[in-house]
Amino acid sequence: MSKPPQPPSSASIRWFLGAACFLAGAAMMVIEICAFRLLAPIFGNSVYTWTALIGVILVAFSAGGFMGGRLVDRFTHLRLLGWLLAGSAILTYLIPPLHLGFGEHFLTSGLIGGSIMASVFFFAIPGALLGAVSPAAVRLYSLTQKDTHVGAAAGTISMLGSLGSFVGTFLSGFVLLSHFGVRTIFIGCATLLVLLALMAFLLEKLQKKAAGALVVSALVAGFIGSQARELPGKDVLHVEESFYHRIEVSESGVSPHKQRMLRLDSTPEGAMNPDDGSLVMDYQHYWKLPLLKDRPQIHSALFIGAGAFGMPEAVSREFPEATVDVAEIDPRVIEVGKKYFKLAEHQRVHAYPGDARRFLNEHREKKWDLIFGDAYAGVRSIPSHLVTREFFQLVADHLTPEGSFVMNAITSVQGPRSELLAGLLATLRAVFPKVEVFAVQGPRTIAQNVIILASRQDWSPLLTDRFYAEGTWQKRLVASHVTGPQLPAGGTVFTDDFNPVDRIIARSLLLE
Repeated sequence: MSKPPQPPSSASIRWFLGAACFLAGAAMMVIEICAFRLLAPIFGNSVYTWTALIGVILVAFSAGGFMGGRLVDRFTHLRLLGWLLAGSAILTYLIPPLHLGFGEHFLTSGLIGGSIMASVFFFAIPGALLGAVSPAAVRLYSLTQKDTHVGAAAGTISMLGSLGSFVGTFLSGFVLLSHFGVRTIFIGCATLLVLLALMAFLLEKLQKKAAGALVVSALVAGFIGSQARELPGKDVLHVEESFYHRIEVSESGVSPHKQRMLRLDSTPEGAMNPDDGSLVMDYQHYWKLPLLKDRPQIHSALFIGAGAFGMPEAVSREFPEATVDVAEIDPRVIEVGKKYFKLAEHQRVHAYPGDARRFLNEHREKKWDLIFGDAYAGVRSIPSHLVTREFFQLVADHLTPEGSFVMNAITSVQGPRSELLAGLLATLRAVFPKVEVFAVQGPRTIAQNVIILASRQDWSPLLTDRFYAEGTWQKRLVASHVTGPQLPAGGTVFTDDFNPVDRIIARSLLLE
């Protein structure tokens, strides 16, 4: 073994090692949580992206632990810790520009394979270097006590690293992402790691050259990282990062055929004509399905997921006296709706920030004539707690006796990719006596917007027996009706206890 010029033996060294492990653990969790905000605009804000990222970070951290233990047996001095921290810092500075330069290229490997490969490319090496800090610190901490308290050294370092991870997790989720951009957070984490590495070098008085090299490298990498800014397209009106999404508003076309679109992460969530607020996406018109009834009236409506607020505003225009509620989890989407999608002009449309299921539980006495479910958390990823039997029962309990539940699901109607629709139908039929299906975009074997209508009334006479004139909205909607023999059967009933909806969606994506 090589021996350090001045073996660490002071209390100040132990304090530094404890602080380094605490802060490195915090930085690791901040990087991991913020890394998701980088990947979500490319691969979607879904469980697949989280799974890929967490899995890669865990493997990298494990590999780093093995590497750190081997290295510290050969180099028992603080500068080893300094180089580990310095390497992770430089690479963390470079994550934002690397993401902008190469992130989109991983989409060619698919949503699942691409997210895994991107996680490896951007985060595996800095994760491994940070993972090596803890075992190296255990050995160095033990040396300050002449290896007389190895167990205590391991316990202390492990405790501080875990506490740091806890603090980093809470700091990211409750503070940083609410107040700072992702690029700024990465630069802040990298700067913290640079300062720790600099302290490690300076504590070994013979490492002034290494400290100087670190400062120069950090300044160069920090400058490159700070300049990494995504240039919005010429049609983009607004871009921001919220706690939940990357929000983008874009506009195309010319009057009277303009289209203003809301995109959350990688998914279009809704659109309207900004001149008059009219709907421009086919599936948005299906809120009108309950109007097929004779003398239809909507006194109250609830939309789960705001989209671009086009449908809630359309209800308000059609029924000016109706109260229209919107449950939208992201408060920033509501603010964007007021500024870009005419929400502020509709005084009877009330948007509430928060989870839809919690919203229903908090308004137990309220009932609506129409509830429209259109909440998504990424590419085709429906929040799993919003498609269970228990949730649909909650919806049914909040409908008036003549009320209807309409749901937008992105799935195939027939073929191997129709498993999601089969499960949704089985689950809805466990709650609602009557369920009807409408395929919006055409061929039944491709993934598309599929509208499901569930209620206590029989809709068959309105869908099969009644005549509607060509060119009317009634004719267009009814023409997309899918009859019972054409629907998938044998689906799984989703419950709060057993809900394989994420696995089903992932399998469908792999089939494409």
